[in-house]
Amino acid sequence: MNQRILLVVGDKFSFYVQGKDAITLSQLHGLLSLPVQFLPGQSTTLLVPGQGLGDTAVRELLDAASRSANLAHFDFSLWHHLPERATSALSHKRRPENILLSMPRQLSEDEYEMHLMIDEHSELMQDHQSGQHIQGMVLIEAARQMTILISECFLIPKSDVNYGFVLNSMSADYNNFTFPIAASIVCRIVEKQLDNPRRLNFVMEAEVRQCGMTVTAFRFSISAMEHERLGKRERMLANKMQDNYLASITQSLPENRKQKVENL
Repeated sequence: MNQRILLVVGDKFSFYVQGKDAITLSQLHGLLSLPVQFLPGQSTTLLVPGQGLGDTAVRELLDAASRSANLAHFDFSLWHHLPERATSALSHKRRPENILLSMPRQLSEDEYEMHLMIDEHSELMQDHQSGQHIQGMVLIEAARQMTILISECFLIPKSDVNYGFVLNSMSADYNNFTFPIAASIVCRIVEKQLDNPRRLNFVMEAEVRQCGMTVTAFRFSISAMEHERLGKRERMLANKMQDNYLASITQSLPENRKQKVENL
């Protein structure tokens, strides 16, 4: 007897599962909670983890499965070897649900790969969901995180310097929809300037791949600067912009009100 295979995705991809060998996380919890006699046959269903599943959701599912009378009907073997999500320190994201990538691995001198790991509770999954594909903005954020992860893990010299990152430019080409199945991002370092430790510059190209197809391509130019120096520059520019903005507001006032403001 052939083993049945089902993809499991987060609830926000509920439209994707319709008409497919796929179910949502809540539907799987429902099956696990059924009395055992309600599940026909003796075959085992292999469950394939898709997108939308956070680390906490996976732990809670495996815990529920371990206590379910229906555990024998499901094969969770793929769920025990999931990629390791990148850390907050390396991704510069405080909340783990907002980290969209696995830890990177090096393929060659200037090429790296990460797995896409979307949690449906992340900040960019709260609105504007078709329920079928992954939003383009989610992929942009994943690729942005990629630039920081690779810089932190492989490019920044080991020193006492605390770096902050600046995005200089970005381009994106969407070749196809990205669906809530397994996906990877492969990144290549096109240019790197490491001679000045106070400001490091990188140009990276990346491809989001699914089933051997490049669904989205990115190009980023970023800089890594001393965090203290970057903070000073940011404060200086913020103060200058604030002064310019209030000056423009003052100039737009009627003459009688301008005089009152200037006299304050």
